[in-house]
Amino acid sequence: MVESTQGLPLEVRLSAYLDGQLPEAEMDEINAILAEDDDARMVFEKLKLGSEFGARAFEKLLQEPIPLDLVRNIKDAGKKDDEPPKAGFATIPVAAAAPRRPSALWPKALAASLVLFIAGAAGGYLVGERQDGTAELAATQFAPARTWLDDIADYHRIYARQTRHLVEVPASEEAHIVEWLSASTGVPFKLPDLSDQNLTFEGARLLVAGGKPAAQLLYRNAQNEVFAICFVQSDPVETVTALSESMRNDIGLVSWQKGSASYVVVGPSADPALERIAEAVSSTI
Repeated sequence: MVESTQGLPLEVRLSAYLDGQLPEAEMDEINAILAEDDDARMVFEKLKLGSEFGARAFEKLLQEPIPLDLVRNIKDAGKKDDEPPKAGFATIPVAAAAPRRPSALWPKALAASLVLFIAGAAGGYLVGERQDGTAELAATQFAPARTWLDDIADYHRIYARQTRHLVEVPASEEAHIVEWLSASTGVPFKLPDLSDQNLTFEGARLLVAGGKPAAQLLYRNAQNEVFAICFVQSDPVETVTALSESMRNDIGLVSWQKGSASYVVVGPSADPALERIAEAVSSTI
């Protein structure tokens, strides 16, 4: 259930935001905070790193043998339950829910996650031998590792809603933008003219995506929708790769690699022109 985090510490609210566990109104509020507050963005970046580290730690823990004492305790608990275990899995008696207190919301959620994790791991141990593919199967039960495209989608969702603070450097400083972002990212580029695509250049920002400096060039169409071209330095490829489409909820992305850089065009997922814009960018940038 999505619950309000009003009144809780900022770190807790940002953690819930990262997990997509906030009501729509609070998502908008956190978006505004991240757009305006450098300290909040720094905390958010640390939480993202911690989330990725935690997922990797869980995957590693799943590969460790389950202590036999723990297995026996779970089996004994299952025998005392009124309903017999199904399909050979041990069951865990469920305690009556304690009265809900806002201040205990996130500790309870963490405790519940740990209980489910232990039960699932023990059940897998009881039903048969461990297979060579256990690590791969366990990984599918957790969120996949984030990529630079996930970071770009998060940034776009925040900045596309801005008006006065849409860009860091305005379009009037084109020469400075090219020099600044080329030096900062290590990716030389030409500023694409997308007037044929009915897009007006608004300016640029410097981001961090996938742990690397990332350029963000922002454009706007006649319907006031915001599109972005983003790129980071990457391992070199011999030829330009094919365009690859993906979605992050309401955000559409078309990405490719060229030389020593990875590129993506970002915009509303429902816009049919996104791939056409990406084709134009890939041939000119």
